[in-house]
Amino acid sequence: MFRFISKIIGSNVLLKVSSYNAVGIGVRMVAGLVSSKLVAFYLGAPGMALLGELRNFLSSVHSLSVLGIQNGVIKYVSEFKENRPELKKVLSTAGLMVLTVTVLLSCTIYFGAGYWNRVVFGESQQYLFAIRLIGLMTPFYSMFMFGSHCINGFAKYKLHINIGIATNVVSLLATIILIINLRVDGAMMALILGGVFNLLFILIVFFAKRTKITQWVSLKSFDVGYVKKFLSYTGMTFFSAIATPWIYIGIRQRIIDVEGLQNAGLWDGMVRISDYYMMFATTLMTLYVLPKLSEIKTDARFKQEIFNFYRTILPIFVAGAVFIFVIKGFIIRMIFTQEFLAMKPLFFWQLLGDVFRLASVVIAYQFVAKNMFWYFVVTNVISLATIYLTSSFFIGKYGFVGASMGHFISYMTYFFVLLSIFRKPLLGMR
Repeated sequence: MFRFISKIIGSNVLLKVSSYNAVGIGVRMVAGLVSSKLVAFYLGAPGMALLGELRNFLSSVHSLSVLGIQNGVIKYVSEFKENRPELKKVLSTAGLMVLTVTVLLSCTIYFGAGYWNRVVFGESQQYLFAIRLIGLMTPFYSMFMFGSHCINGFAKYKLHINIGIATNVVSLLATIILIINLRVDGAMMALILGGVFNLLFILIVFFAKRTKITQWVSLKSFDVGYVKKFLSYTGMTFFSAIATPWIYIGIRQRIIDVEGLQNAGLWDGMVRISDYYMMFATTLMTLYVLPKLSEIKTDARFKQEIFNFYRTILPIFVAGAVFIFVIKGFIIRMIFTQEFLAMKPLFFWQLLGDVFRLASVVIAYQFVAKNMFWYFVVTNVISLATIYLTSSFFIGKYGFVGASMGHFISYMTYFFVLLSIFRKPLLGMR
């Protein structure tokens, strides 16, 4: 029986990557569950909400620090990995662009800490030290991300996953120590310092392989042509990775205005759970789907790859979502505390929305793979506008549950918009 299963997995690259990826995601998920339990026990729902605000701000800063070109790096490294001169142009251009923007961004955040504190936390909360620490640590994160996506572009799946495992273990130990000793301040520090741990393991890999950065990144190989190509990915990111965290900050602040910090923390707990079970699928997108779609040249192959994903991954995800819904009470007690049981009504809408989210995102990666800039921007504007407007409306009508209702409506709308755009290759419709 085990030989039969092993043979099936070995013959399907997607399943092979998925099975190894599951180990890395398992470690990451355990680390996330332990840290969530610590936050719930020591900080409660209000602390969960404050960390959610910081996490969204940090996510936006991180995306901007790498200019949103990470998918472009994966695409072009994957495309030119056998063409050394062209590959050097890609890496030099991307590396120097990221370095320049990161330095400017770090200075803006550090010296404008007071302004950013008011934007993220409001007038009543003062966490200037956390904002300044983000300014100082952002260069470490951007260097890590650049190295990580280069590895990903070379399709070194196991190496990429192993670095993630090591980073999560070290980050978890730091989180435990900092939260127990410093409470909210410690939790914020642990969240921000992850970039240092990430970069450390990337440098260890480069040192072990005797890779010199100067072999691949130099001012002489900087190419303006690639600047233009990468900037299209930057434009895409402004409407997704950068804009999305601010949408979530807005939704959270809407909940705080209507029902208070406590219920905002409950909704943030639901978002955390959603992120945990989405980890497997979203990581698989970057590891396998994007490089694969970048290589595909025909509509037939595109359709084949999408439907292969739907046959192999989507049913597993749906079954997992149903299981999570059935045992939601147990999950809440395990991850959080009794205080969070009031979040039960969120599960139905959040899980249903995440099924549409997975089904749509795998199609949307074609925008990135083929650099379809305006399609990407317009569909993301529709999605972000839908989730913010519907969440705001339903929060006013049904309370914090309305945020998850907006999540469902947004991704269902996004899925059918994508089907309409790709109706010819996927459905055979003109």
